[in-house]
Amino acid sequence: MTNLETVLEIEKIKEKIKFYTKTKIGAKKVDDLKPSKDFKYVSKELGKLKETIEVLSIYNDFPILSELDVYEEISYAKKGNVFNEVTLNAIKQEIQTTVDTIKYSLKIKEDLDYLNELFMSLKANEMLYNAISSAISPENTVKDSASKELSLIRKNIYSVNKYIHSSLNSIFSKYKDKLSGDNFVLRNGHYAIPVNSSYKSSIDGIVQDISDSGQTTFIEPKEILELENQLSVLRLKERDEINKILFALTTKVVKAGNELINNNEILGELDFLASKAKYAKEIDANIPVINNEHYFKLLNAKHPLIDKNICVGNDFILGKDKTLMIISGPNAGGKTIALKTIAICAYMIKLGLAIPANVDSEVCIFDNIFVDIGDSQSIENNLSTFSAHISNISVILQSITSSDLVVIDELCTGTDPKEGEALAVAIVKQLLKIKALSLVTSHYELLKKYGLTNKQILNASFIFNEKNVTPTFKILLGVSGKSYGFLIGKKFGLPGELIADAKKIYDNSFASEDDKKLHALDEKERYLATKDEKLKQRQESLAKLKDDLARREKEIRDKENKLKNQKIDKFDIFLNDKYNEINNIYNAFLKDKDIKKAEEKLDKINVKKKKNENITVGNYVTIKSLNISGKVASENGNKLRILTSDGFTLNATKDQCELIEAPKEAIKPTINADKYILGQKQVSSSLNLIGYRVDDALIALDKYLDDCVLKGLKEVKIIHGYGSGKLREGIHSFLKRRKNVDKYRIGSELDGGSGSTIVSLKWWMIF
Repeated sequence: MTNLETVLEIEKIKEKIKFYTKTKIGAKKVDDLKPSKDFKYVSKELGKLKETIEVLSIYNDFPILSELDVYEEISYAKKGNVFNEVTLNAIKQEIQTTVDTIKYSLKIKEDLDYLNELFMSLKANEMLYNAISSAISPENTVKDSASKELSLIRKNIYSVNKYIHSSLNSIFSKYKDKLSGDNFVLRNGHYAIPVNSSYKSSIDGIVQDISDSGQTTFIEPKEILELENQLSVLRLKERDEINKILFALTTKVVKAGNELINNNEILGELDFLASKAKYAKEIDANIPVINNEHYFKLLNAKHPLIDKNICVGNDFILGKDKTLMIISGPNAGGKTIALKTIAICAYMIKLGLAIPANVDSEVCIFDNIFVDIGDSQSIENNLSTFSAHISNISVILQSITSSDLVVIDELCTGTDPKEGEALAVAIVKQLLKIKALSLVTSHYELLKKYGLTNKQILNASFIFNEKNVTPTFKILLGVSGKSYGFLIGKKFGLPGELIADAKKIYDNSFASEDDKKLHALDEKERYLATKDEKLKQRQESLAKLKDDLARREKEIRDKENKLKNQKIDKFDIFLNDKYNEINNIYNAFLKDKDIKKAEEKLDKINVKKKKNENITVGNYVTIKSLNISGKVASENGNKLRILTSDGFTLNATKDQCELIEAPKEAIKPTINADKYILGQKQVSSSLNLIGYRVDDALIALDKYLDDCVLKGLKEVKIIHGYGSGKLREGIHSFLKRRKNVDKYRIGSELDGGSGSTIVSLKWWMIF
């Protein structure tokens, strides 16, 4: 493993990928992963991986179960060896896996350039599969039916065994008083009876064994010696026949060797691709756009070996007119992780792996990647940290070209600061001449000032929370950073007078007007970059709110459509039932000619309609066909508009409705003055939660406040009443946690008293 792979911990990434492999070939391919700078090769590997990710996201995993290395087995057989039953069954399983994979490929409807090529190359050898299946049992034994000769031999073995058992039973009956056991046993491959040692001379035969105590002698009776000899001969014939069968099957396997090896290789490749796809899913990785322009744009990039749930994603853009990035900021603020993230992503692309960054990221394929991170060289070469650092950089400067990536952490530290600054600037100048894409981290003011004056350099810094004196691990592009040594020193106990003195010394270091102007420019850029970052965050919040609004409006439309469809379907059923009733009455009339009886039946059908004629605005009704209740909001002749308890408006006719008693609780929430329209839903400037359980009230309040913010309401009233005070306490506790709540207060007399709470909303959050 190279020093680069050691520093970037590439072996750990390989182990994580290998965890998902199911075949020896797949695991070996992971071990053999090597970086490539060939654009076509890398593009092809990433293309195969992209197709695999897409397929596995739609269909189940590839049906690959075999762990066989067919090439090794075929090579073994070609040396004159014969496969045993276990190996032959493994080869049969390999053929079955091939068949299953072919069937799997036929289910895929998507157009696949690379995977289809692999699938089409698989060949299922049905004849060989059947040959092995007919000869070898699932229990790894040769079947009787494997050959006629074996079948006959085993029948004879069965017959001889039967004769032996019969003879032994007779002997047991004859000598039962002289035996020390009640059954015969096998000793040294021969049948024997357990005889009391004091009677061993009474039984004619061959002694095969004696018990540890010496009290029992195991004798093979003379009566079965000939049968035993016959059995031994048959066993030898059986073994020879089995060897013939195994040899014949081995020969068939060798003849099909190239086809089997090809299948095995393809299955291993599919397993390899699947393991890379599964690892990509594990770390939320994607296939970026690949370019030939010596440019990269990593969006929301994360370190693959840090938990994705805690790792902060960052954007890194370099190339074209900017060829070098200087990253500054406080210690432990994320600078080293940022360098490793960029280098690892670049290396993973060369390995044909997906990277933990957004799908719209863009990368190039570097010829080489050079890193100087840490002081491992000092240990290996017995050099000081600075000496090892400079030695490594010297090798890098002699080796790099414009097609390479260079990553250097803490450039030229460990020596006299003034000399270190000068060396750092000189090295940066050399990197700019070579035009290799380079990233360096540094605290040096001289280097940061040089970055401000050179158009090829992109300054970057990590945001530091000055209030809490903690890093955010979020990078800002286009601005150099502070080290925040004074703040950190104060946090960890340095005296205030000492900090103040240090600040004076620092300020006096900006002696020239040019220094002061550059410092002021740096501060201005940092301020503007911070504002841009906040604006970006607000825009992202707005986009999220808009998406949420669109989702909620869609849910409402879907629910309305569902209700309408249900209404139509159920009303059609209702009409059909009435038609059938009337048709039955008509048929009965034709049969009985009884007009009076028919009229009575028709009156029964219309009786409900007559009752419903009195329905008017303000009544509570049930739409019979839908089993939905609500309040009549308006009427137009026979047509009614009904407001349901969950805020939906439905249309129905009077004959479709039935009068009901008004519910004890009115429809919630209560709609007061200052009404706004949100989609099809009205948003009020007040919400009445009297009568609600605390949990239910908070759910209603949460949704209500979202709707109010989206409509731009600045102030709303929450009516909770007096009662025990639990509802008010729950509401106030909830309001404290809401990000879009600016402040709140108990209602004044003008607001209706302390039974309400007035809430001021951060309406600007959505603009």
